[in-house]
Parts: sequence; structure tokens; C-alpha cells
Amino acid sequence: MSRGSSADPFSTFLNATNRQVTHGHSPAGPGRSTEALPPVAMLVIQALYGRPRTAVGDLRVGLGLTTLQIAEAVEVLRRLSLVEVIAAEADEAVEITPSGREFVDGTR
Repeated sequence: MSRGSSADPFSTFLNATNRQVTHGHSPAGPGRSTEALPPVAMLVIQALYGRPRTAVGDLRVGLGLTTLQIAEAVEVLRRLSLVEVIAAEADEAVEITPSGREFVDGTR
């Protein structure tokens, strides 16, 4: 995601999803909305809750989603500062942020 020259297919798909994503009209903070996340993004953030840094490939397999679905969900979550994407050796990893944990806590 942050590596423009990455050969990682996840990065390629994510670069293709770099378009403005809007969710509602009343921000709850910088880049946030009080409206619900898309269903796939909600699955991803719930899967990350309580887990350490997770490789994108492991997340994809564990949730049974396509690389494109994961890429779009992670991009929405990243823009809302609910997750952070970390460059890793062979695959990128995703980690829930403190804001992301607070968000999930508020949905339970």
C-alpha cells in the first residue's frame, strides 16, 4: 500500500482502489463517520480485534475473501484511521489502531 513499486498483488489491488470513499455526512472525528462500515470492512476490523499484526494473506484466507475485497475494506478502514498498514517482507500486514479498538468496542 505504501510501496508503489511492490510486486505484492495486494498492493496492486489497493492502488487500484485509491478512490474517495465517503460514509455519511456527520464526522465523528478526522475522516470518521458515525454511520456503519461496509459489511466486508466490518468483518475485517472485527477479525483484527484482539490480534497482533496480521498478514494480509492470512486475513484473506481466514475470512474467505478475495484479495480485492480485503484491499477495499482495508483502504476504507485505513482512511478512517481504524487500522494501520505495515510493510512486511513478503506480504503487508494490518494492525488495528487504538481508535479501531474503540470503534469495535462501541459496536458490541
